Amino acid sequence: MNQLVGIGTFELKEEVSENDLMLLPTQDLVKYENEPVVCEAAAPRRFSVPLSDSDLQERILKAIPKKTRNNNKWALGVWVAWTLERNLYQETITDGGNAIPSDPNLLSNELLNYWMAHFIQECRRVDTSPYPPNSLVQLASGIQRKCLDSRMKELTNNGIGTNVKRADPILTTDEEAMWDSGVFNYEHKQLDASQFRISVDTIGNKLLHYTGRLCKNVQGGLNNRNVDVKRITQKSDPTNPRCLVTIYEKYLSLIPREGRFYRKPLPHKANDGSIRFSVQPIGINTLSSKMKELFKAAGISTTDRNITNHSGKVTCCTTLFNAGFSDSTVKSRSGHRSTAVDTYKRPLETLQDNVSKALQPPVPTSKNVKQENDLSIAKSNQHSFEDKENDNSTMTINVPNCINKVVIFKNGKRYCLEI
Repeated sequence: MNQLVGIGTFELKEEVSENDLMLLPTQDLVKYENEPVVCEAAAPRRFSVPLSDSDLQERILKAIPKKTRNNNKWALGVWVAWTLERNLYQETITDGGNAIPSDPNLLSNELLNYWMAHFIQECRRVDTSPYPPNSLVQLASGIQRKCLDSRMKELTNNGIGTNVKRADPILTTDEEAMWDSGVFNYEHKQLDASQFRISVDTIGNKLLHYTGRLCKNVQGGLNNRNVDVKRITQKSDPTNPRCLVTIYEKYLSLIPREGRFYRKPLPHKANDGSIRFSVQPIGINTLSSKMKELFKAAGISTTDRNITNHSGKVTCCTTLFNAGFSDSTVKSRSGHRSTAVDTYKRPLETLQDNVSKALQPPVPTSKNVKQENDLSIAKSNQHSFEDKENDNSTMTINVPNCINKVVIFKNGKRYCLEI
């Protein structure tokens, strides 16, 4: 006998099929309070849509200037075309041992240097005409950026080259010790006495003029045809017994006006008591270690300090930088033509101390004065500080032992009492 069960408008028998159960209209009656219904279009998005690998790579490439990317791509394309043709020659296998890879990063340093020399000499345009000099520079630079970028990232990741060794400046105390010990001298081997000249301005002050010649920053030729040599003028200071102009004027009067600037002093003085100098100049090996000899002669320790002849230029840049002079003024004295002058600047020790103090956590403003011993002492001495007349013009303050200074403000004035 079949029993009928009424569920809504649907009659369920004891024996029903699976399809009958699927037709039951009961799913709409089920609600979950923990899962609110939110429209997908109305939900705000915090993060951007997923980025594909190709889009990510494209954005990374856009960080490089377009012109540089084109140059790198062109240079690598010329390299690949050259390697494909060069590998067809038997000489390539004979000379290099293997075929030249299309990726220059796969070559060792020796092979890259070897094949780059051949590449610069053998590369040609599509019409087989030679590349002009500027194009050769761009080719070499493009391949260099390809190899150098990956190598620099690898070395930096390994911690190589992160600690750059630079010359330390000469401190004011070092210079004072050198003056007191009388061991000053200078360093350039090619310096000529004719590069210095003494003159007098309109108000009677002496001027020292220096005119530079060919150096690292001014090589001459076509590339430096618009770059002037270094010209420096130093004014005298009559109030300073160590005035540089006076020292140079005295030294220039004792040596020939032309020829090497650094001369060896003779052991015997002249008849008038002045110092005499030899015709033979100081050798380059002696000049190269002169700064260390000055420190040793003055009794100044160089432990944990990189003191070289270059420390003189570092000291010049550091002194002018800490005195507040502009970068252009510093460059006019140091001879730098680029922002490399920034690597010569060293902050003063006092400036580093001030920066360190400024970055320290704030000093607690309140002191722990609720110590039993301090309060008991204050109470025991309370009556000794009270005014006998006990009028309104006297204020009695009980100060614990932990307080060493009291600051009082009255009528806009500040009074500080040391206890």
